[in-house]
Amino acid sequence: MITESHCIARFASDWRALTGLLAAAATAFALPAAAAGQEEWLSLGSKHWSPTVFSKTGAGTENAVAEARVTRAAIEGWCANWSPGDRDCVRSQLATPEAKKTWRATANCIKGRITAVDGNTYTLAGRWDNSDIGGGRTRWRDASGQIVGRDNASGGLGISQQWEVLCPATAASAGPTAPRSSGVQRPAQSAPPTPAATTAGFTVGETVYARYGAAWVRGKVTRISRVSGAKGPELAYNVTLENGERGLLPAHMMRKTQGR
Repeated sequence: MITESHCIARFASDWRALTGLLAAAATAFALPAAAAGQEEWLSLGSKHWSPTVFSKTGAGTENAVAEARVTRAAIEGWCANWSPGDRDCVRSQLATPEAKKTWRATANCIKGRITAVDGNTYTLAGRWDNSDIGGGRTRWRDASGQIVGRDNASGGLGISQQWEVLCPATAASAGPTAPRSSGVQRPAQSAPPTPAATTAGFTVGETVYARYGAAWVRGKVTRISRVSGAKGPELAYNVTLENGERGLLPAHMMRKTQGR
């Protein structure tokens, strides 16, 4: 989390760096190698071959869909890595039901939900810290409310990889201090709050809307800090968002909920 010693400009820069890390980490630890070239793929686990995406629609939206099938080249590469010397590996893998299957993953990139290739639905629960593999990548909660581990057996990073295909991080069009990130949860309203709603200050514990990328995300003020602004000392607000993000925000990136 951004500390009091960081200024607002540093916070915006760090948040942009975090979204960039998400995209770059798509080929990070604990995941199998991608198909040759720039083809996209869906992770089936760290020790499994990966089907290649042949259809993707609605990326970054409320209805993102990706479908994938394994190629012979992907299986050949997998066999060379995991079963070197097994002359029957490619044939036997191609004959499995999994190799004949069309794998499908869907996501609501706005509300932070994904139905992974295993058919289960998961909810975005922030990002992993840097204490182990997958630091900075998305973290997921299953239907029972339990966090899906990032170890190979649990497969949490496989879900992260599928999310990265369906909801890639993109640069915001609203300006340098308003980056867009996958997993943004929009507030339940048809339009952003009006600028007039920012005339009053904010208090600890208050529910607000905070600018996160191109969306306004509901969150709660947890602390008020005094920072060095462009025109001298000013107030900034530590906010925890409903999509799991936290950060130090200036008042102009926040809106009153106006009783909603």
